Amino acid sequence: MLPVLYEIRSNRGVGHVGGDVDPNYQDATAVFQMAAWLMAELIRVFHQVSLEDAQETVNALVDRKHPIVWKDGDVRRVLDPSLPKADQALILLYATNDWVDDKELAGWVDYANLTQFRNRIVSPLHDNRIVEYNKPLRRLKLTPLGSRDVEKRLLAKYKV
Repeated sequence: MLPVLYEIRSNRGVGHVGGDVDPNYQDATAVFQMAAWLMAELIRVFHQVSLEDAQETVNALVDRKHPIVWKDGDVRRVLDPSLPKADQALILLYATNDWVDDKELAGWVDYANLTQFRNRIVSPLHDNRIVEYNKPLRRLKLTPLGSRDVEKRLLAKYKV
């Protein structure tokens, strides 16, 4: 993988057939994914930290990126405001790949009333095992079932 990564990096803008298509986004995506995979493998093989810490580091490296999610500092948004708030929350959790405070997630989807957000959005998703909700810490995370739902039902219509 290293020779391919080096080739893309070294030959930016060279050797792309069809001058009408700008290859920069494709190249950047390929380079990012290959570099993340390489780093994840290095951590996995050579980590000298607890298995849990190594897994968290790998998860952070391979966060799922999708053009429908915009991030600027602490602010995240789904760029399709027509989606229901629950679906927006799922997409944002999918892109985050970590625990998120329910108050922060409610802000990301512009849900003004936190109590209603917990009752109408978070609780049904938790009951259906789409998300895991830690009530005492008031944080949630997407489950593997939720990840599959996001990939098949929501992101499939936003092909990149």
